[in-house]
Amino acid sequence: MSSVPLKLEPVSPHDFDELLALRLRAMRDSLERLGRYDEQRARERLAAGFDAAQTQHICVGGQRVGFLVLKTLSHAMRLDHLYIDPAFQSRGTGQQVLQWVFRQADRAQLPVELCALKGSEANRFYLHHGFVAIGEGEWDIDYLRLPLWPSVRTVRAMWAAFQARDWVAARRLLRHDLKATWWTSGERFDNADAFVQVQSLFPEGWSLQLIECERLEDGRVMSLVRVEHAPQRFYATSFFRVDAEQIIGIDEYWATAQEPPEWRQAAAVLGLSRFDPLDDPRAVAP
Repeated sequence: MSSVPLKLEPVSPHDFDELLALRLRAMRDSLERLGRYDEQRARERLAAGFDAAQTQHICVGGQRVGFLVLKTLSHAMRLDHLYIDPAFQSRGTGQQVLQWVFRQADRAQLPVELCALKGSEANRFYLHHGFVAIGEGEWDIDYLRLPLWPSVRTVRAMWAAFQARDWVAARRLLRHDLKATWWTSGERFDNADAFVQVQSLFPEGWSLQLIECERLEDGRVMSLVRVEHAPQRFYATSFFRVDAEQIIGIDEYWATAQEPPEWRQAAAVLGLSRFDPLDDPRAVAP
């Protein structure tokens, strides 16, 4: 990630042509792959919703490197545009901008919505930063990122403490009378100390990748974690009950990653294909 802090600066209506040129540079490759590169259409699309008051230059080291349009609606924050000039991409600037957007949304407890062009690298970028695809049209995919509830923050902090082997920090996040059940192995923990002790006793060499962590409608938090422990790989699907920012209950289901059986080979089933499960843009270190 870039070590140079970014600044967001106001946009003037006179900056429209500069913003359009930057947008075209940022999207040209993706649009050409789809046969959709059209400068006039791009001008009309940007102009249709252009509001200088809701647009900001992204500046790094005193230089304009991109822009964003963030609108606050009654039900959500809408990230209409986020573009980084290709010459300044892959330096962590986009991630810094999203973190700023997330702070605004979490403070207001509003989701963030956006759409990304199909086939664009932006799709991996948004999935990697916690957005979920919720629909698609002919050319775009719609994404949503829910606000980070305190209960979700607690669960994320627990996984981060496990990854860091910080058992003291992990223990603080668990209420003393925690009830945890590992259903696939038939094991139950009746207190937080026992649960943390078992985590600390796992044979070393493992690492965690957090794939999903979301609050469910009933108030529980669901997480999906991939555990790398060569030569094996596991997935843990967990359901947490959280009270006053402490975890009071866990139901966890473990699965071992494995090759499909012979009878389920892709060549034998029309419409079935293989993919690399490690190539998951959602996976991040907790």
